Amino acid sequence: MSPDELQEIRKVSDGLEYPSESDAPFDLFRWPKGRGWGREQVVAHGGANRKVEEVTIDAFFAELVESDDGARYKQLRRALESQLKELNIFRVGVGEPKVDIYLVGRTRAGDWAGLHTTSIET
Repeated sequence: MSPDELQEIRKVSDGLEYPSESDAPFDLFRWPKGRGWGREQVVAHGGANRKVEEVTIDAFFAELVESDDGARYKQLRRALESQLKELNIFRVGVGEPKVDIYLVGRTRAGDWAGLHTTSIET
């Protein structure tokens, strides 16, 4: 995978924060090709004993595009959908105070990549 392949996602997510009790930034990640699909990769990286919930893309972005940063979240969604195939969104640690959120899909090279953030839910 070329180093610039995820540049658009990096650019539109830079400085953007996921609104929760902590307003956490989005971190770009790339996991090398491996067996399994997005959910299995997320479980391997997010913790095997944690509850995982899949969220639709529409549901995830619904409130975000209505926020003060709505235009940036629309850009983010477009960038993710244009750069990644099989895009899925997972919440890991549902029911815990800290929930890891992964927006993950496949790059053109077949690696898993996307964004990670956290939501504090007390």
